[in-house]
Amino acid sequence: MSHVANVEVEINDLAALKTACTKLGAEFVEGQKTYAWYDRYLADSDVGRQTVRDGFRPEDFGTCEHAIKVPGSNYEVGVVKNPAGNGYRLIYDEYGAQGRAITKRLGGTQLTKLKTEYGVARATRHLQRSGYRVVRRVLANGTVKITGVQ
Repeated sequence: MSHVANVEVEINDLAALKTACTKLGAEFVEGQKTYAWYDRYLADSDVGRQTVRDGFRPEDFGTCEHAIKVPGSNYEVGVVKNPAGNGYRLIYDEYGAQGRAITKRLGGTQLTKLKTEYGVARATRHLQRSGYRVVRRVLANGTVKITGVQ
């Protein structure tokens, strides 16, 4: 059974994505053209059907431009060209123990931890290029706050 999910984030900075992966203990594999998943689309889940409605083609599942390896899972996250425009999107099979290992490490079905760390990495790079020193704080509710200091 496959439950292929796409993550609602547009990736435009692969260096920031690599930084985010490292921060979360995952491995960004540049240039890997396939990602591991169930290997067959069954159209048996709402999440999979939504992924197709979002412009991803089942015959392309398993192919990517880059991949993310997650410890504890034989499945991987594919970094694929965005079917709706520029940049990349993230796509993976969330089903079973393999999918749960991905969602546990990267932040639920929408990979919230990965998206947060990606945003932090992008903002940090921008602030540093603008000459700021960056201070990172994690608030009591888990929110990450970064501040640029002159």
